[in-house]
Amino acid sequence: MRLRPFLLKIIDHRVTPYVIVGVIALFMAAPFLWMTLSAFKTLQETFMSPPTYFPKDFTLETMAFTWFQAPIPTYLKNSLIVCLTATLIIVVASIFTAYALSQYPYRGSNIILGLFLFTRTIPPLAMLLPYYLIMRKLGLLNTRLSVILYLIYLSYPLVVWLLKGFFDAFPRDLIDAAIVDGCSRTGTIFRVVLPITAGSVGAISVVAFLWAWNEFFAPYLFIHYDELKPITVGLYYFVGDEVTYWNRMCAAGIYAVVPSLAFFLIAQRYIIKGLTEGALKY
Repeated sequence: MRLRPFLLKIIDHRVTPYVIVGVIALFMAAPFLWMTLSAFKTLQETFMSPPTYFPKDFTLETMAFTWFQAPIPTYLKNSLIVCLTATLIIVVASIFTAYALSQYPYRGSNIILGLFLFTRTIPPLAMLLPYYLIMRKLGLLNTRLSVILYLIYLSYPLVVWLLKGFFDAFPRDLIDAAIVDGCSRTGTIFRVVLPITAGSVGAISVVAFLWAWNEFFAPYLFIHYDELKPITVGLYYFVGDEVTYWNRMCAAGIYAVVPSLAFFLIAQRYIIKGLTEGALKY
């Protein structure tokens, strides 16, 4: 009976939530921390048993070799080209689609919206084979375009659903007032709707970019040339027939994380700014 008040006291303590969140954060960050530490180890040390948690012989040679001797810059360039292009097309197309479905519904628009959701109930892996056959028939294998089209198919329905929720909550009076003042429907989107919903659109753009950046199976199946592979597939460069260069793969993993992390941090500032401006304009 005395144990229960003690447990309730611990649970109600103001420090308890921070401890729980800290433990969860440490657990989630553990793989990244291990990858970072392994990137500064020698190859021999990565195979030591029992493993070392911190590098005994700290070296920058692995990071330098991975950048200058392996095609990591080419992989990163390919990832940026593919992901930025796909994200731009997805967001622009989704804005017009979601806005039309939200503000100008028509007979059957709910069916169209349901079909968007239905396409996401099918596991993406189940669509890889038919998509591969289509790309081969069109002669688009071993091109960046094949991956871009797949990423659009993968993310476009979800982004439409997310944006429609934001546009449904948008005040209709502002749209009607803009039209009365002489704005066209397209002009209303760019002059009224997007400036106010900039934070929401920016947040969804970040999510779409990260989905595209982390995609592995599509470029792995569609692209076989090293000069066209993105960084997610390029990590296989360090897997040999007899040995896997774990330290160099971890170094390449750091290079793969940095652009997406930087994109998120930079975009986050504009997301907060957009949300603040939107609140003032309301």
